[in-house]
Amino acid sequence: MNINERAQFSFGNSMKGKILSLLTLFLSFSVNAQVKITVFDQDLKPLSGVVLQSENPSFELVSKTDGLFQLDAEFVERLTLSHVSFKTQIIENLESGNYRFVLSPKITSLGQVEVEAFDNARSLKSVAGAVRKVSVAELNRFDQQSIVRPLNLTPGLRFEERAGASYRVSIRGSSLRSPFGVRNVKVYWNGIPFTDPGGNTFLNLLDRQNMNAIEVIKGPAGSMFGAGTGGVMKFKSTDYSSTSNSIGAEMSFGSFGLLRYALNANTTGEQSAWTVKFAHHETDGYRDHNAMHKNVLELDGLVFSSEKQTIETSFIYSDLNYQIPGGLNETQFTNDPTQARPGSAVQNSSIDHQMFLFKLGQDYQINERFSNDTQFFGSYRKFENPFILDYKQDEESRFGFRSVFRYDSKNKFSASAGIEYQTANLDAKNYGNVGGERDTIRFADEIVNNDLVAFVKGEYQINRTWLLEAGLSLANTVYDINRTVDRINNTPQAFKKTFDVSLNPRIAINKEINENLSAHFSVSTGYSVPTTLEVRTNEGSLNTALQPERGINYEFNLRGGNKGISYDLSLFRFDLTESITTYTNPDGVVLFRNAGSLKQQGVELEVLKPWIQNGKGFVRGMSSRLAFTFHDFQFNEYQSGGDDFSGNDLTGTAPIVVGLTTDVQFRQGIYLNLSYLYTDPIPLNDENAVYADAYTMLFAKIGWARTFGKSDVQLSLAVDNILDQQYSLGNDLNAFSGRYYQPAPTRNYSVNLNLRLRK
Repeated sequence: MNINERAQFSFGNSMKGKILSLLTLFLSFSVNAQVKITVFDQDLKPLSGVVLQSENPSFELVSKTDGLFQLDAEFVERLTLSHVSFKTQIIENLESGNYRFVLSPKITSLGQVEVEAFDNARSLKSVAGAVRKVSVAELNRFDQQSIVRPLNLTPGLRFEERAGASYRVSIRGSSLRSPFGVRNVKVYWNGIPFTDPGGNTFLNLLDRQNMNAIEVIKGPAGSMFGAGTGGVMKFKSTDYSSTSNSIGAEMSFGSFGLLRYALNANTTGEQSAWTVKFAHHETDGYRDHNAMHKNVLELDGLVFSSEKQTIETSFIYSDLNYQIPGGLNETQFTNDPTQARPGSAVQNSSIDHQMFLFKLGQDYQINERFSNDTQFFGSYRKFENPFILDYKQDEESRFGFRSVFRYDSKNKFSASAGIEYQTANLDAKNYGNVGGERDTIRFADEIVNNDLVAFVKGEYQINRTWLLEAGLSLANTVYDINRTVDRINNTPQAFKKTFDVSLNPRIAINKEINENLSAHFSVSTGYSVPTTLEVRTNEGSLNTALQPERGINYEFNLRGGNKGISYDLSLFRFDLTESITTYTNPDGVVLFRNAGSLKQQGVELEVLKPWIQNGKGFVRGMSSRLAFTFHDFQFNEYQSGGDDFSGNDLTGTAPIVVGLTTDVQFRQGIYLNLSYLYTDPIPLNDENAVYADAYTMLFAKIGWARTFGKSDVQLSLAVDNILDQQYSLGNDLNAFSGRYYQPAPTRNYSVNLNLRLRK
């Protein structure tokens, strides 16, 4: 046999061997049981880049965009799932079948945080603009009563609680026009607008467990989200990484009659995931006439109808009642901060509010490059508000949809385009108030509100380090008001308030300087139409002359890290025209007017330092976070009633706020969360004649968390306002007769028990 013959013979034997091996492997897979593993993130989105490893036999697989692994059952005695941005998970002794695993985010650097921001999910280090994601872990650092404390430790945010469940949110000074409630901030919940087309957001209808992951866009975001120069807040109610296939129960009790309990259950299978939640929260309150009761029921569902389509649904019912103690003047605040404003209890000043909200939608992958996310939603609510001066009753029904089409070239270019529309019918009546009971009607309005936003956005990866973003929206808001009863002026009337169509562009560029440093610059515009509560005021007037606010924001961000320290720095300049401010008439009714222009510039810095990770000694982990805010906000041009307030500090905004947190994990599941917050003096009126004093707050939570088999147990003690400071968390700005102050609780305690049973 010559060399060529021997080579052919050897090659033939080799090929036969390979074919036999492949055939044997194929037959073994055909005979042996199969295991299908799909890996998701905390929002039940398939996770790519997950590494699946086995020690015996040794092999390694990496998931693609569908998050899917398929392997023979004999290889699954012990497997490890790992990802650079998620916590490692070990799974053992899987039998044949389909399994779904949800990984928890692992945050050791600010730049690792994944945010959606302007539609596309990206790591924070590659996003232009001031965006902040408040994680479940950050929310859980405090008691479960509300999200006030963690959000106040976020640079640029001020979350106020004027009374139990009476919330007000300020992003970069946007509370100037909000005597109560949340205004000038667009809020989304589970992908749908929670803010109604009249510009009002009743955030207090949600319980803490209806608000898990929170994403905040600071500054105008009209290019995708419509009205609101104060920014955007996006809430997701369920974190599947902690609730998947489990039953949980929480209970809290503490100072001032606090009692809260909550139940939740989740089942996640191959074709669907369902979550049900119930929460009850009550408190007597720190002040007189300050009690609050709330019940919230929520049901969420995800149906994986095919590999391309996911159907989403959410239902929530909320029943809230709380008393309003009212604002105090300085003498009352100093002598007895627990007292209510005279007349509040006699007139039963309070709010009774019920709401039912639903959504039904789909996320559909049309093909490799095109996808669509469409959500239909509706709500119905009843609102009753006896106040010192009147008695108000509202009923509102709302319907709408938001649909976004996305294109990804899988190369350098991606784009999205969409439309959001909602309409609401509001039946609003104002009566007299006699001893807390409804008296004769004073005026009544039938109002139809319509809000439309159409938007388009594109991203182009110029090269490996440069990314260009551009967006544009067209927005239109119309209020159709029909005054059917007018016992004040005896002139029933109808008018249509049509605001000019608004174009809102945004352009941004990102530069990745190196692996640990990125720079971003953006220019964005925004507008904010007056809300229905500002056009239709409680003393019976219709403010037809009120105009929208308009603004332009210039932002520079620097994000990076070195030697374990990561940081997020924002420098911004925001110019606002036709700003809306408040004033109070002699009867104490809050009214609104356009007040010229504002100049707002500032620096916001956040620094994260993990000191100890995966420690083996008594201290297993330790990290600290610094939040620094400097705001130089002023009235640029503002003249009113012969007074010139130009150059004055912006009402309701603290120039400097400093927050510092430290979290320590000890052996045996013991942990300690410490928080410090300093707030500068705050101007309480446009004249800058009165300021609220600076204050310093300390908070602590010590707890014990252990896992016993499939059961998780957590017990904690939280102490709020350790220094026993007397301060007002939510001042009434430009208040008549100096009633600026809404006293916050003194030192108080709560005990919290949390149980979870995993299937």
